[in-house]
Amino acid sequence: MNTFKLIKNFFSKIKFFVSSLDILQDLKNHKPKIVFFSEHKSYQKYSKILIDFISSNNSEKIYYLSLDKDDKIINKKVKNYFIDLRLVNYIFKNLKAQNLFLTVTDLGNNLIKKTNNIDNYIYYFHSPVSTTKNYTTKAFDNYDTIMCNGQFQIDEIRVRENLKNLTKKNLIPSGYFYFDYLIKNINHNINLKKILIAPSWNNQMSNFINENFVKLIDVLIKKNFKVIFRPHPEHFKRSKNILKKIKNNFSQQNFEFDEDANNFKSMEEAKCLITDSSGIAIEYMLIMKRPVLYLDEYDKIHNSEFNDYSNLQTIDIKIKNNFGYLFTKKDFDIIDNIINNSQDDFQKKLPLLKHFINEHFFNFGKTKNFLKLNLNKIL
Repeated sequence: MNTFKLIKNFFSKIKFFVSSLDILQDLKNHKPKIVFFSEHKSYQKYSKILIDFISSNNSEKIYYLSLDKDDKIINKKVKNYFIDLRLVNYIFKNLKAQNLFLTVTDLGNNLIKKTNNIDNYIYYFHSPVSTTKNYTTKAFDNYDTIMCNGQFQIDEIRVRENLKNLTKKNLIPSGYFYFDYLIKNINHNINLKKILIAPSWNNQMSNFINENFVKLIDVLIKKNFKVIFRPHPEHFKRSKNILKKIKNNFSQQNFEFDEDANNFKSMEEAKCLITDSSGIAIEYMLIMKRPVLYLDEYDKIHNSEFNDYSNLQTIDIKIKNNFGYLFTKKDFDIIDNIINNSQDDFQKKLPLLKHFINEHFFNFGKTKNFLKLNLNKIL
């Protein structure tokens, strides 16, 4: 029986290897205009509005490549391809395209190498945060075009270009497509009884999920709150033992472990969000118009040259300081009071929040309108 399974697995791997190379065979004599690449189906929501619009307003076929065999776009104008991780370098070394859309940072320095076979490498964001702090030093250096969420990202990227004497990129004031996806799909008419905890991924070992997380869940449950825990996608790769411990510790209690590719169900059901510095804080606050509590213990700095941007305050810090509710582990015993007080207080901030959105984010709720007028500038 074991031998049979080994043989079956072997041929299954061969099948996936062969299917991974289909894109090169299919496009052997063709340089497509539009190609998308995705790491996982959980990233599909960030490109959904963009792909839907392009497919509806452009005669070209869209080629969608993914490392996840379950990640497929259901659209007759989209051709889906699964790519085995072991063949990524080979495929992107040989792939030809006019425009390649990615949400992968560190182009040329990490997963995907840059070649002359692609005319236009286009980055679109999967988080509404600043570019200077949560990303590595060279995260965006090698892109030709970047679709920016707000003026703050344009300013940050231009500062980087001037500091390092980089070629000027084509910076598009598109706005954040995922805001519009949430606006379209979120149900605001749900009875709110739960607390959503969504830690960020931090490459430092001393961080929220490692140091404080289990204790905070335990305190909230003992105070009769129902808790939803939503890990960051990177936690499933890098913190498997901690996630397993959390599941085992709280599986029989007032607790949900959210592994859904879409995060809006958890956001719909939560009366407030608790995080350290995750981008979901901005998405939740701006779309749901509900309070965010920040565990203010650990900073998240992935850019070793962050001090070069000391004259630019990040959008993350602006939102946290102006609209967030900060607490530390010393406040765990009164976390129920902080949650309850934030509910009423945050309602008073909504007029200021509306002004803040209009001032800092491009085309909020209107990215489709922008695409109608500017798609040719992007392609």
